[in-house]
Amino acid sequence: MDRNTPHYASVKTRIKGYGRLSGSLDSQPVFRGFTGMKKHPAEDLDDSKVPEWLKVYVTELDRKLDQLLGIQSKKDLKQDFPINLEIMKISGNGMTFRSEDNIRPGIMEVVMEIQQIPLRLAGAKGNVKAAKKAGYWVMTFEKIREHDLESIIQFVFSEQRELIRTEKLG
Repeated sequence: MDRNTPHYASVKTRIKGYGRLSGSLDSQPVFRGFTGMKKHPAEDLDDSKVPEWLKVYVTELDRKLDQLLGIQSKKDLKQDFPINLEIMKISGNGMTFRSEDNIRPGIMEVVMEIQQIPLRLAGAKGNVKAAKKAGYWVMTFEKIREHDLESIIQFVFSEQRELIRTEKLG
C-alpha cells in the first residue's frame, strides 16, 4: 500500500454478501444501489397539523414497506449475483470473506448487506486473491462509489462503538 492510499479501520463481522465474477474493473457495474434520501419523508409532517397518531401510523407503514421492498430486492439480487459470500472482516479498503461457491483469483463485483432491516446495501468492484487462511479470500476495493464507501465506514464505526460498549459492560 502506498502512502497516498488512505487506510481505514477494519472490524470483524459476519455479514452476508453476494458476488459475481467480472471481466474488468472498467466495465459498468451491475449494482447501482440507491443513494438514499437525506431525510425521512415523515419529517415533513413535523411542521404540519397532522395528528400525532397519524404520523406514527404513516411512519410505521413506511417501515413495513421498506421491509417488503428489501425482501424483494434480495431475491432480485441473488439472480444478478449468484456467489454467496460470508464477510468476516471489512474496512473501507476491502474485505475478507469465505464462500461455499467456487471462487478464483480475479476481478469480482460484490454487494454487501450493511444492514438487514431496513435493507441497506453497498457495492464495490475489486481484485480477489486467496488469503493466508485456507478457504478465505481477500478483496481490495478498486472501484467503489462515494456513497457506498461512506456506508461501509459508518458500519465499521457503529460496530466499533458496539464493541466498546459491550467491553465496558462486561
